[in-house]
Amino acid sequence: MSEFDQNQQDPMAAPPPEYQAPPPPPEYQAPPPPVYQAPPAYQAPPPYGQPAYGAEKPMHMPSLILGIVSIVTCWIPVVPVICGIIGMILAMKKKIEYKTTVGLVLSIIGLVLGIIFLIGYIFVAVGLAAYSGMLGGLM
Repeated sequence: MSEFDQNQQDPMAAPPPEYQAPPPPPEYQAPPPPVYQAPPAYQAPPPYGQPAYGAEKPMHMPSLILGIVSIVTCWIPVVPVICGIIGMILAMKKKIEYKTTVGLVLSIIGLVLGIIFLIGYIFVAVGLAAYSGMLGGLM
């Protein structure tokens, strides 16, 4: 026997098992469609313009204006003190809700300048009175 004959299988032996294909993959099942949910109810924003009747109005603009007036008129003796105090009261009334600090700061600056000028006027008036009294007593 040759080498070729030795490598061949015995014809009487059982036939080799047939190739069996793997089982088919499971069929693709699409996920169920999402359930439609209505969006939450839309609420329109509040309209612009004036607040509703009876609602409190913000006081940041009047306090800002009074603060500016108290700074500009600081050379007049009493006006900046009054405007500064009123501006501070209005600014602090709604400071937390509207976060207004500009009107408060300007009112404080105007009040301080007004007090400084008022003290200066008092010193000048006292000095003039003392000076005029000294001159009047010498003549």
